[in-house]
Amino acid sequence: MEYIPPDSVVAGGPGGSSQDQIRRYTVPAGLSPEEKFEHWRSWYGSAIDAPVRLEKTEKLVRPGFSPTALSLDGPGFSLVDVTNEPASCYWNADTKPSDWLVYFRTSCDKFSFAGRSESVSPGTVRSFDLSLPGNFHAPAGFSAVRIHFDRGLLGLDDRAVNRLQGLADIRENPIMRGLILPALSGWQRTVIAQEMQRLQPVVWSMMTALVSSLLETTADPGDLRLARIAAIKKFVRKNFRNPALTVDEVVAYSFLSRRALYYLFEDERLQVSQHIRALRTLEALELLAEATDWKRSLTDIAGAGGFTSLQAMRRAVRELTGLSLSDPQENPELLRIQVAELRKLTEL
Repeated sequence: MEYIPPDSVVAGGPGGSSQDQIRRYTVPAGLSPEEKFEHWRSWYGSAIDAPVRLEKTEKLVRPGFSPTALSLDGPGFSLVDVTNEPASCYWNADTKPSDWLVYFRTSCDKFSFAGRSESVSPGTVRSFDLSLPGNFHAPAGFSAVRIHFDRGLLGLDDRAVNRLQGLADIRENPIMRGLILPALSGWQRTVIAQEMQRLQPVVWSMMTALVSSLLETTADPGDLRLARIAAIKKFVRKNFRNPALTVDEVVAYSFLSRRALYYLFEDERLQVSQHIRALRTLEALELLAEATDWKRSLTDIAGAGGFTSLQAMRRAVRELTGLSLSDPQENPELLRIQVAELRKLTEL
């Protein structure tokens, strides 16, 4: 498989091996439109975990033919994010189990799967069992992200997979809408290669939670742990600016006891109360870093960050960064460093 340009980022896999890779693809410059299409067809056939083939939709390829893609491979799942020029995509029944979850960013008027033809609207999310044949026409600008997942790791048998692929659109599922779609929308961040070892089990846990929800079946609590942590962190991030947000509010949201919540976050870098405090501190520092906010009172900044008082903000900034509130004005570079460290500390 050839990836152009050679700006691939490789992340260390388990034990320091280079198993997890994110690669960027564009068709090479200097080729004729026909040669560009053939290069793209070759890449696509290599990057997709199924016997998929592309065909031109017209006799001649447009001179501006320039599809792009990002691909990532890791144990248990892989991603391919495509923005395509006009082409038709076909696949026959695969001889081995192969499953996709596809998020269509744009519409697809001509889509056929397992004998059913339909029009797919932007935002649709579908599950596909590639042991069944299908095809679609990709118009200019067609954009989609697909997750290839291992049904064995998710404990899915053929009957469960059939139930999943029979669902017309799963975008409104709370787990899909609240966790997985945001992850698919922002997975191309440049730092993801360095995060893959940490994110792989999170993605797997999210998929387990999604499948359990869609099929209305129980799942092992251990399998759902990381997905539950991700959901709680998302809730905290959405609400930390409200001074009323406390651990008790998170307990009520999560339907867990305080003790169960503590043990859920036992191996995390921050407990829930610390996570709330760190997000508030990060918000305050970012407001302090904005030139327009130098004239804003520190009391206003404390309130905007979710602190109940100026003193609470002073204490949190000092304990988490070692800075006083006057330090950012005197040393903007030190503030930038501390903001970056806090941002990393409070990531999903």
